[in-house]
Amino acid sequence: MCKLYISEITLGFLISLSFLGVGCKKFVVIDPPSTQIVTASVFNDNTAATAAVTTIYSQMQSDSWSMSQNSGLLSDELVSLSTDGSVQPYYINGLMASSSSSTGPWKKAYSYIYQANAIIEGLAKGIISISIQKKLTGEAKFIRAFWNFYLVNCYGDVPLVTTTDYTTNATLKRTPKALVYQQIVRDLKDAQSLLDSNYIAGDDTTITVDRIRPTKWAATALLARAYLYNKDYANAEMESNILLSNDRYTLVKDLGSVFLANNQEAIWQLGVPDPTLFNTTDAYYFILLAPPNNYGPTNTATISSNLYNAFEPGDNRKTSWIGVFSITSPDTSYYFPFKYKNSSSDIIEYNVLLRLAEQYLIHAEALVQQNKGLDQAVKDINAIRNRAGLGNYSGPKNQTALLSAIMHERQVELFVEWGHRWFDLIRTGNVDSVMSVVTPIKGGNWKPEYALYPIPQSERNIDFNLTQNPGY
Repeated sequence: MCKLYISEITLGFLISLSFLGVGCKKFVVIDPPSTQIVTASVFNDNTAATAAVTTIYSQMQSDSWSMSQNSGLLSDELVSLSTDGSVQPYYINGLMASSSSSTGPWKKAYSYIYQANAIIEGLAKGIISISIQKKLTGEAKFIRAFWNFYLVNCYGDVPLVTTTDYTTNATLKRTPKALVYQQIVRDLKDAQSLLDSNYIAGDDTTITVDRIRPTKWAATALLARAYLYNKDYANAEMESNILLSNDRYTLVKDLGSVFLANNQEAIWQLGVPDPTLFNTTDAYYFILLAPPNNYGPTNTATISSNLYNAFEPGDNRKTSWIGVFSITSPDTSYYFPFKYKNSSSDIIEYNVLLRLAEQYLIHAEALVQQNKGLDQAVKDINAIRNRAGLGNYSGPKNQTALLSAIMHERQVELFVEWGHRWFDLIRTGNVDSVMSVVTPIKGGNWKPEYALYPIPQSERNIDFNLTQNPGY
């Protein structure tokens, strides 16, 4: 796996660090390794050390659209009219271990984790101010936890990489999912204690309105999600309640403002790395200005009938967050994700990775899973429904009915956002019942093993200790 962790560190990271006056060979460990990833001087300067961290967020900008589209295609959220080889395998649930374009976020995730590890190690040996060292270490641990979360939910057991040591990484076996979650929780707890309560600007001192660097509250939000997914409902309840009780965050009443930069619902967003191009990749690649692309990987996805029909009458999320492009010959309407509305270079939107609405639904689910506080769980559900223009939940107040109501709200609230629907189907045990119906309609053949991505064969060729997921 040396090529994954080491020689494929993304170009953006190398370019941004090269501005610090350090050559490429100083950052990349070549087969076999002969140098450190980063020279010690980077972590002896506050500005340079901060740049090593914040450049990761710039790299992640494109991941919002790709994670959202690919997961939406895998599930029952999106339809693709494209025959492009990088899109079609996702849509028909036909991912291939031998294809670099259909093995998911593996390479990018481990690139980010490798960078985070290098930063953690470098900061421990550097001589920058203690307060900034703590903040940057907290951010690096948060990044590592974030991507380990996505790896374990996409692939199941995955190698747990906590070092930049070549000899260790090159022969790693897959770590049991439960142990990966333990590391995620450790990293997020560390991040909670190390990160600031306020959003901090690039100088690591000034408080800013930009919500583009993680805070202790972002660590808390991701920790609540990790606990929920790992069925630790008591801790999921506790962590989500911390955010619901925090007056720094509130549900934005105007649905059209939920994805604006620095809105009050956003817990963590990604800034715009190149404001001369466009706001967000989601808007740029999802908004249809013409019929869906039938040959490329972008501007190809439309909202599925499963998702479109899941909205109740009067649900304003349907009219606000789903756009339409219509043609007259033949008379056809194409519906597309429209949460992000600005595809120009007039920067008003940031990609949202963590927001308060999810925490309401985590809190409600955690309570119901413990079969306690059902009245409060209904209040949480109603907060989301009322914001969407719907009336209060009126169904039975029992565990089964409330869990169904929560899953429905998650489906129509969090659609096409970083894979929520796909992961919800898997973690609730509903993926087979849904996809056994949906996949044949999409032109594929569903097998239960397809709930997990394949381990890239290119990585197994390098690390012979890596086993493959069943079905591939």
